[in-house]
Amino acid sequence: MAYRTTTVTPLLPSRRVQGGLRFVGKCYAPEKGNPNGVTVILFHCAGSHKEAWEPTLQYLFSQTDPRSGKPLLREAWAFDFQSHGEASVLNEAQLKPLKAGIPVDEYADGFKAFVATGALSGHRLVGIGHSLGTSAVILSTIADDVPSVHFEAIVLVEPALITREVYNANLAEREGALKLMNEAISKRRDVWDSREAARDYFEQRFPWMMWDPRVRELFIRHGLKEMSVQGPDGQTTTKVTLACSKDHERSAYSQDEVYYTVVDRIQSLDPTVPVHYILGGRPDLIPEYIPQSVMGVRPPASVQKVPEAGHFIVQENPEGLANAIAQILTGRPAPRANL
Repeated sequence: MAYRTTTVTPLLPSRRVQGGLRFVGKCYAPEKGNPNGVTVILFHCAGSHKEAWEPTLQYLFSQTDPRSGKPLLREAWAFDFQSHGEASVLNEAQLKPLKAGIPVDEYADGFKAFVATGALSGHRLVGIGHSLGTSAVILSTIADDVPSVHFEAIVLVEPALITREVYNANLAEREGALKLMNEAISKRRDVWDSREAARDYFEQRFPWMMWDPRVRELFIRHGLKEMSVQGPDGQTTTKVTLACSKDHERSAYSQDEVYYTVVDRIQSLDPTVPVHYILGGRPDLIPEYIPQSVMGVRPPASVQKVPEAGHFIVQENPEGLANAIAQILTGRPAPRANL
């Protein structure tokens, strides 16, 4: 189904940046949307960008409610973490002085402040987060100086969450995995002569070679940004680099306490708000005991596994993910996956 998009870039308060940061959101409005349908709110994983959800949305917009025959969705909104994607360009000058990257609570704060403007008044919200984005969804339900956000349902896609007890019980393994992750990010190439050169690179290397070609192309378009490089002869040339710098991506994996706050919030969340889990059918980056530990603090409303996908479900199998989300939104009983 065709849709139109509108991008908004409000300047909103920040806990760490005086003067605030731009919070960049893109609204996807289907041509034949359902005014009584839900509006899905989408939060991406570390190192990604809001447009990564577009192939998934293409499938979701074609889904109808079997009871009414009407489209499932009213709208969809996807948001950049303030140090990622288009937002990283708009916030570049403000982020540069920071010694460390901004933590995920800034992502949640930006969304709460956006909702407080009244932009989504009257919408029935369903929060969907992938990996890092799952924490942003949950943190936005906590009120502080800004009111909390109410979701009719929450969908956690491959949540990068673990209870403190299980983390400590597997301390050596978890610390080793985190060290390897940080080393891989540090060694990763992050500058190319052109987007075409970057495309050639990604098509031949994990994890990008595993991605749906549409998602990979969107990453080349929105996950990279132009930069000026001065050569030894003093001439300046234009190259491309990662929109989310390696420092900012690394910081996403080094904020332990905020993730324990998320787990505690899942446990204390209003029991009338269902929390659904969607996991990859291939446990590649996150061992199964990790999501199991979080499900243990609050019984999940449903658990589904998407075939032909690992941790990067959004990137690897957008159609399978859309089908799993649609099953939740239509209220059809979702089978509990074998974990």
